Amino acid sequence: MEVVRKLFPYLRKHLKYLAVGLLGMGVFTLLSLLPPLLLRYLVDEVVQPRSWELLVPVIVLIILVPSIGALVQFANTWIISLSGYRIIADIRKDMYGRIFDLSMRFHQDHASGLIVNRLMDDVNMLMRLITGDTVNIVIDLIVFIFSVSIVFSLSPLLAGVLFVTLALYVVAYRTFSGKIRSATTSYRFMHDRISERLQETVAGVRHVRIFNREPLENDRFLTQTRESLGHALTSNLNSVALGTVCNLIAGFGSAVLAALGAYYVLTGSLRYGDVLAINSYIWLALNPAIRLTNLAGQLTETFVSVRRVIEIIETDPEITSPPDAPVMQSGDGKVEFVDVHFSYVPETKLYDGLSLTVESGSTVALVGRTGCGKTTLTTLLMRYWDIGGGSIMIDGVDIRSVTLRSLRSLFGVVLQNPVVFDETLASNIAYGMPSATREQIVEAAKAAEIHEMATRLPDGYDTLIGTNGVKLSVGEKQRVSIARAILKDPVILIMDEATSALDSESEALIQKALSKVLVGRTSFVVAHRLSTITSADMIVVMDEGKIVETGTHEQLMAMPNGRYAHLYEELRGSVAGEHT
Repeated sequence: MEVVRKLFPYLRKHLKYLAVGLLGMGVFTLLSLLPPLLLRYLVDEVVQPRSWELLVPVIVLIILVPSIGALVQFANTWIISLSGYRIIADIRKDMYGRIFDLSMRFHQDHASGLIVNRLMDDVNMLMRLITGDTVNIVIDLIVFIFSVSIVFSLSPLLAGVLFVTLALYVVAYRTFSGKIRSATTSYRFMHDRISERLQETVAGVRHVRIFNREPLENDRFLTQTRESLGHALTSNLNSVALGTVCNLIAGFGSAVLAALGAYYVLTGSLRYGDVLAINSYIWLALNPAIRLTNLAGQLTETFVSVRRVIEIIETDPEITSPPDAPVMQSGDGKVEFVDVHFSYVPETKLYDGLSLTVESGSTVALVGRTGCGKTTLTTLLMRYWDIGGGSIMIDGVDIRSVTLRSLRSLFGVVLQNPVVFDETLASNIAYGMPSATREQIVEAAKAAEIHEMATRLPDGYDTLIGTNGVKLSVGEKQRVSIARAILKDPVILIMDEATSALDSESEALIQKALSKVLVGRTSFVVAHRLSTITSADMIVVMDEGKIVETGTHEQLMAMPNGRYAHLYEELRGSVAGEHT
């Protein structure tokens, strides 16, 4: 009932069609229950008394009733399926939207393969529940109740034997259902791990080959598959065992019922038509009972998937817009970090009172060793995480007081590992500005120095660049990402080690383009390249979450025993080493 309660908001939107479908199921089921009664009437009231005048009407009814039932079933199946697909579409839409709303902490704790499995496989299981399992349950329950009622009205003793048989079904189900549930949960967990590993190895197939890791990956995949198969076989074996035990119980019960029925006919307690009807309704009662018992095992598996779907939908996002929050207006881009406190885990503070002011239109280079908190500063600015104390302001407005969409619309981002999609080159460039014209896309491409490359592609800007941009080099993907940011024309530009994957020639072209783009725009650059650092308006040197030095290149180099001067000499030495 808990599952139904949580799914009811989705069912309610389509309640009218579901009600029609349920009504149709009832009509179809009742029509399918009439033939045994018609057969009983045919034997006892037509054949034995030789009532020829009733033969044709009864035969017509025996043919007509199933025909009408088939038509009702067709219409009913279409209505239920249509409603089911619409419900699933609504659930998938909400799940997909919720995935983007959930915090970065959630995405760090849940592998992408696991999330995809829930969105696809588990929702498909839910689809089966709505359009298949539920329909079968309703039909079988109606058939079972009606059949047992008829058998009881004709012979209470035979009905009692039937109830004993059904009680044995319940015992069998309770014996096997827990084992099925446990094995299914374990299988789902292993299935998620396998999917995640497959996603990683397929995306990194070049690295797998260059390091000759194919045997290791094959062995790992085989081990995980075998473990997953073990859980699947355990679940399936218990489901099959449950069905087999139920079939044995049904066979034993049928034999007892047949013997008693024959005895009653021989003693004259029942007529031939009664026996035929009872026999038909006994099987009509037992078959749904068997199916319901088998279905109970399947439902145990299905409810595991349903709970996983509900878990995603009901997970509250950590980062939300305040109620009735205003829209962030596009301004000059002045940024202030005021006494900021932040930690990824409660026990370890990364920032403990960090403060920094960045004037509008200036370029800030964030410098420091790996893990010192450079990238975190930019993610906090875009409110991917919330700070534990202090405030972050853009043009004097606290970023927590405005809507998330309007806040993030101010930013353009270029990452070290650029994200590109299996779409056309033009679509990838226009990802942050879908309404861009082809002329605007081309201008952005020229600024990012990829126009010439685009003209060499088979279909130019309309060329599909493959999954994760497999048809492009790392440097080309980097420039696509830069073109995307240029086209968006953001108030604040964030470049996280954006040029580290480019060769010297490409970097020179990019630096030339960016020198025009950065003018008049607030920019944060997490950089390792000397050219990017030295040309910045302000350099911020960080160490273990603290700002230890700020100033221009010349000012910082003039500091005796300065941290920046030491880092600069290290960088210059590494660059010299690359060219020797």
